[in-house]
Amino acid sequence: MKNRTPWFVLALLALACGGNDKPAEGPAERAGEKMDEAGEKVKEKADEAGDKMENAADKAEDKIDKEKKEE
Repeated sequence: MKNRTPWFVLALLALACGGNDKPAEGPAERAGEKMDEAGEKVKEKADEAGDKMENAADKAEDKIDKEKKEE
């Protein structure tokens, strides 16, 4: 019977160096991630703008109520 140890060792080395569970990231994947990031930034800025508009509306309403009470 032949000695199969070298093949066994090579197989173990191939499995050990075989890499990563994470798939390789290609250009489409990177572009998609950048689009996701850009979308998140747009959403954050829109939320901030909405909050500022709501605060301005509240201030205007308070001012109108105050002026009505002074009449």
